[in-house]
Amino acid sequence: MPNKRKQSTQEPKAAPPAAGNGKNKGKGKAPAKAPPAPAAAKAPATKRARFEGPASPEKKQEAAPRVPKGKRTKGPAAAAATTPAAPLTFVVSAGSYERLLYGLSCKFVPATSPDSGLPYELDFSPIFSFPAHLSSLRSVAASVLPSAATGSERKVGGKYLVSGGMDEVVKVWDLKRRKEVGTLDGDAAGTITCLRFVAQRNMLMAATTDSSITLYRVRDWVLLRSLKGHKGRVNSIDAHPAGRVALSVGQDKMLRMWDLVAGKAVATMKIGEEGDVVRWNTDGTKFAIITGSTLVVYSVDMTVLRTLSARSRFHDVRFCYFPLDAADPTQREYLFVACDDGKTRVFDLSTPTPAVDVVEGEAGPSMDAIAMLTGHSNRVKMLDLLEVAYPAPADSTSARSTLVLSSISTDGKINLYDLAALSVLAPSSSSTSAGEPVEIAPIASHDTDGSRLTCVCAIGLVVPAGAGTAGASGDAEGEGESESESGEEGDSEEDGSEDEGEEEIAFDSEEELEDDEVEYEDE
Repeated sequence: MPNKRKQSTQEPKAAPPAAGNGKNKGKGKAPAKAPPAPAAAKAPATKRARFEGPASPEKKQEAAPRVPKGKRTKGPAAAAATTPAAPLTFVVSAGSYERLLYGLSCKFVPATSPDSGLPYELDFSPIFSFPAHLSSLRSVAASVLPSAATGSERKVGGKYLVSGGMDEVVKVWDLKRRKEVGTLDGDAAGTITCLRFVAQRNMLMAATTDSSITLYRVRDWVLLRSLKGHKGRVNSIDAHPAGRVALSVGQDKMLRMWDLVAGKAVATMKIGEEGDVVRWNTDGTKFAIITGSTLVVYSVDMTVLRTLSARSRFHDVRFCYFPLDAADPTQREYLFVACDDGKTRVFDLSTPTPAVDVVEGEAGPSMDAIAMLTGHSNRVKMLDLLEVAYPAPADSTSARSTLVLSSISTDGKINLYDLAALSVLAPSSSSTSAGEPVEIAPIASHDTDGSRLTCVCAIGLVVPAGAGTAGASGDAEGEGESESESGEEGDSEEDGSEDEGEEEIAFDSEEELEDDEVEYEDE
């Protein structure tokens, strides 16, 4: 495969975790009245999330010994050793104001018509559509295997899908079996505004309108910590690609940096307006903040690199490098901005220019835009990027890969774009300033019949060992990925043998879980 751009280790320095205070040292012995039995000895108390689900505590205790400890990654070296290949099949999931959760299964196939100008076309089919919550959805995310040697677009895993919204509940779904696993309930209350998995830390971050950010451990859904510091709702949170720190913005007009290892805030900065979205770029060398109709790109030393402004709001932003081969002299870094007029505008960040203030006309920001992704008739609410493998040619042992951008809109459409079109259609950097941006149509579009879509995520699926599917990963790679997935994403969760006796909710069912709550005791 072509040489992929490696993640930079560059990231803002966070304060080291505080040393232990030795509070347990020097305590006197307990009275000799009733010495505790050896079997009653317990580990230090750990705060657990209340996890509503069909599995009983006894079943969880039985499941723990079946996890081979050798499969658990213990650091960046182990994560790099299990870097997954680009997926052939991927799932796009979207939530809506009407509390519905949608899912599409997608993969590239050889083109049947030469009119597209591309050798492949995207084949997709709806796989689920059901009411997932009691009120509108605000965020959806899928668990990811660690991929230390690649950028944030190489997202493979998909064991768990989580969703949250205005009913103040985070629901966990088994994406492969298409069943509900349970719900997470922490100390926080309020609408779930943003959900993000941090693969390097095996962690889920959940931001809420009650000013808190909750951290869960994915392996067993333990509630690790609630991060406090914001005043008012937290609108967005995003972890650095290295997984050590995260940035958040909210109603208090502050940018906050969190040390995910120590579990505390380490830096703050006033941004002047309520922050709507914060996003790191692929290699963690810059990030963008959206505040209403203004977007600012910062370097890690807080230098302002670019500024965009418009008369209408920006809704989301994404970065990527393309082509994916770092040795390709045509590789550029692109910025994708979801706009209120139904367009996603593409900007080239590779040109070394000073900060640019782009003022919009009626159609939105146009200066420096090299392309516009069309296909929506109303505001584009959210974007997601995913690296996807093309089917391997018959005369080749490895397949090329591309980036697929997924966008959703309040017009009810899920659109998918192959960014290979940027190489074919976009003008050269010397001519982008002159003329109109190139319009790029979606390669696939799914209409949800008028649902007002609010959130989207795309995740690549691991190819099972021995599946015999031609593509970027062969049988040996598939076997390794399957083992990595079972070890990293679900150490204490179900494998196939735990299906017996579980009353789980299928994706195509509107039935709700029973009101019985299972609360695990502290260990």
